[in-house]
Amino acid sequence: MKVIDRVGIIKKFGIFLFSLSLLNGTNFSKNIDPTECPKQYNCLTTFISPGSIIPGLELDLSLIKVDPPTPLDKVTLPLDKNGKFIEVKVDKNVFYYKAFWKGKEILISQFDLDINKRLRTLSNKIVQLISEPSPKASILTIIPKNILLEVIENTNPLTANVGYVKVNYNDTVGWVNRTSLSDDEYDIRYYKKNLQELVFPYVFNVKDDNLATEFKIIGKGFIVTDCKVGEFDCSATYRMGESSFGMPEEAVYFDLSVSDGKQYICEMRRVDFVGELQRVIDEHITENELDPFINCNLKEGEMEENTSDESMDTE
Repeated sequence: MKVIDRVGIIKKFGIFLFSLSLLNGTNFSKNIDPTECPKQYNCLTTFISPGSIIPGLELDLSLIKVDPPTPLDKVTLPLDKNGKFIEVKVDKNVFYYKAFWKGKEILISQFDLDINKRLRTLSNKIVQLISEPSPKASILTIIPKNILLEVIENTNPLTANVGYVKVNYNDTVGWVNRTSLSDDEYDIRYYKKNLQELVFPYVFNVKDDNLATEFKIIGKGFIVTDCKVGEFDCSATYRMGESSFGMPEEAVYFDLSVSDGKQYICEMRRVDFVGELQRVIDEHITENELDPFINCNLKEGEMEENTSDESMDTE
């Protein structure tokens, strides 16, 4: 994990506050249906993804009068004359999409939307690419199993697993039934498998450069060996839970006891394991090079004690 400098944090916080003010939006018409596309545009519809950053941050925003979108809210995205999303620059190399939500014109990050997702076709049924989101639509073609597709538009939140998803397959744009697609972009051999099943055959070497933490995880039983924090040895126990950041998903937590007396908590999400396994399938690494992302921090009591010690040293 890389150390983020204070200036960078302040800058990102500034962008966040600016974004929230943009998200408050302005009424584009008092009479228009909030889900309807204004007449001067062609539009696509999508939804706010669970785990999106904007509604998830716990900050005191009492001085900022905003009512931002929440997960699963429907938004309408207008297109320019070339059929592209309309982007607005909010900071250097940072662009947000123009959108309509609940009767307001807003700006929103693409990373908070379902259209930022990629899903794969499943093998449990024939996947039909159809002309429109309707059971009466004509069939355009058949898509093979385990094909990665980008979400262009969707009739329902992706997590609801109902309705239809608009995709492009071999330069043909059409719709597929949501139940014919996986929940993420990774190979379908990992679909619906829990963490214990996924990691069982493998060994992972993990590092958190920020805290100079590294250890080896034997997938069968989440056994930790070769554990080091800096120059100190450590031991670890694991417990299952839910991710503390990003999309809600299964996670494993390792409680580290270090020989210098300090205690750490390291979190690894399902996506961190699966992402590495996908790299093996894509032949970017071998099974001996599995190095998933890990997030380690001092336990809360330790953090409070360290903060207090630093304050005394300053005085």
